[in-house]
Amino acid sequence: MLHYNLIKKIINGLLPTTCVLCGSAARQNIDLCAPCQADMPWVGSVCKLCALPMSANDTNQSVCGKCLHWPPPFTKTFALCRYEAPLDYLITAIKFNHKLVYARLLGELLADYLTTQYQNDAIPELIIPVPLHPQRLRERGFNQALEIARPVAKKLAIKMDFKSCHRIRPTQAQASLSADERAQNVKQAFQIKLDLKAKHIAVLDDVITTGLTMHAFCEQLQNNGIERIDVWCCARTPLHSNKL
Repeated sequence: MLHYNLIKKIINGLLPTTCVLCGSAARQNIDLCAPCQADMPWVGSVCKLCALPMSANDTNQSVCGKCLHWPPPFTKTFALCRYEAPLDYLITAIKFNHKLVYARLLGELLADYLTTQYQNDAIPELIIPVPLHPQRLRERGFNQALEIARPVAKKLAIKMDFKSCHRIRPTQAQASLSADERAQNVKQAFQIKLDLKAKHIAVLDDVITTGLTMHAFCEQLQNNGIERIDVWCCARTPLHSNKL
């Protein structure tokens, strides 16, 4: 097995990789070419707590007005991109076409981004991917948040826990619900079954849409003694969008 893995690494190193978006030659160690990587919908000026774009009234501060009045149960949110093309294509392909190679790509991009963000800050002790309900996990066959988290955990050398937290109530897609229905939809949806043995954690998801799911999960984590929670995601959906 050792010889096989070594040969496989050598072959992969010799063969050129191709861009998953346009098919041209990709950059070394990543499945994107330089032009496609430059065209990704990287986040711009956003609120450090919820990662939504800052309004004209909030441009002179780092926290949006809503978060100032109603602080979320987490310390900060790092979103890699806006939920726009071609990022939305990659995430949809992961979830519905089993393109797990895209999860590895997004995880590597997210890890590189986070490395720059934590240069002057304490990095979390533990990564927790947002859990899927067992029924959804059986239907899909995998948890996309977990698959994205794998390369992040490896690259940042952080432990990952995907067994202690559970989604105990199935929930509908938030975008199809009213504001009141969304809040009720995620109420008491999560349960922490094991001691996390960490005080500073990162919660990772593929996309944050309304933010209510993340709020509900992080509140449950806070109730179980977690002192600091950082939120990591590949994409943040603008409030005016109905995607996902």
